[in-house]
Amino acid sequence: MVNQILLYACSALILFWGVAHLFPTRSVVKGFGDISLDNQRIITMEWIIEGVSLIFISAIIIAATLIDRTNSVSKTIYWLCFIVLNVLSVVSLKTGF
Repeated sequence: MVNQILLYACSALILFWGVAHLFPTRSVVKGFGDISLDNQRIITMEWIIEGVSLIFISAIIIAATLIDRTNSVSKTIYWLCFIVLNVLSVVSLKTGF
């Protein structure tokens, strides 16, 4: 029961992070100053894609937990989501600097 609650709580946090990532997109692009239209579109695309990816990861975790959190497919989904979230964090860290 505790594991299931933690899975839902973590997926809710990821969902919130994804939605919160989408709202400041326009401000983030403006924060880069006077850049070309192509660069503005690339930054916008990256922020939207990252937010949508986080929302999708959250949805997959919720679906796997609702169906059956103990089977091997669900456990594989959890591990893959863990790996993808870590890859996203490393990419964000490296591109942020």
